[in-house]
Amino acid sequence: MKRVLLSLVFVATMAFVANAQIIKSYEKPTDKEFKAAVKTVLKSTTCFDEDMTPRIEAMNVIQREFNNFSNESWNNFYSHNWDWIGIADMELSGTLYFYRQSFNKVRKEIKSTKVAPGTVVLWSLYNMGYIVKTPSHTFGIDVTHKHIEEIAKDLEFVLVTHKHGDHSNAHVYNQLALGESKIIAGYKLAKPVVWQGKLLDWEYVDVNDRIKIDDIVINCKRVDHNRQDWGKNFVTTYEIDCGADTNHAVIFHTGDAHNYEQLEVTQKPDFFIFHLAVGLKIQQAIDKIKPEYAIFSHIWEMGHSALKWRWTIDDAFKRIDAIENFDKKHLLWPCWGDKIVYTKATKTLSK
Repeated sequence: MKRVLLSLVFVATMAFVANAQIIKSYEKPTDKEFKAAVKTVLKSTTCFDEDMTPRIEAMNVIQREFNNFSNESWNNFYSHNWDWIGIADMELSGTLYFYRQSFNKVRKEIKSTKVAPGTVVLWSLYNMGYIVKTPSHTFGIDVTHKHIEEIAKDLEFVLVTHKHGDHSNAHVYNQLALGESKIIAGYKLAKPVVWQGKLLDWEYVDVNDRIKIDDIVINCKRVDHNRQDWGKNFVTTYEIDCGADTNHAVIFHTGDAHNYEQLEVTQKPDFFIFHLAVGLKIQQAIDKIKPEYAIFSHIWEMGHSALKWRWTIDDAFKRIDAIENFDKKHLLWPCWGDKIVYTKATKTLSK
């Protein structure tokens, strides 16, 4: 993989944190430079262009901006104390400009994309959130977004891997209730949620449950988030057979699963979606699961501090470079807003 070297300007001392991650402060790009980079990323294909140089250069610019955006600023933005005019103003530049523009792209494409038989389409929404559209259904996995209400009515159901706020939260639940989407999760609410007169349609899945929605079949399994006691059996993984009209394309979303030995599938996944830095032994997981494509996720999660647990493009490249005995073109690292079109019969990606 061709990598573009970054020109680093250190604003603070490098800090070594979990998994030997190196967090750096980059020179903040100009507004013009940043918006040009966002445009390049949003118009490029997911991560399989023949020449990836322009995309990676643009991602490096975006990374510089992100490293100057604090999780405190993110939390202020995400709080419900902001009026919508104020939010719109905040989204005119910087990190939140990319956040809004990438969402606009996904929202428009969900409505306009006609999915051909034998095909499935995925969009990277934010963090580990993905929207999936088949010829007959549209659903989400770990979708969390400030503007989720704008696509809530498009989602028939949403799968939630666990109850951390960067995978789902009360704002998302409330907006999905208004959109009448069903939420499927491996944990129960303390009490029913009624939002603006509508009861949240919530389905609890137990250990090893198998559920069907028309001919979509979802195998559920409970696994560990981490080694601590609170992390035991905290995450629900979903092996999703997307149905006959996709030629039974399979998505295996593992959320923040930590232990590769706990991961189980009943058939070869077309997509294996995982957290790149939760301690999962990625090489062993890929060797065990044997997916067609592996998707590195949990990159650019802005609610985490830039000094801890906010994983960068450099982190993704480091881990991708370490993978052996697997086609590097089948290792994907999507940005916010990226669209993945997959044809099962040929096992190929397209625009």
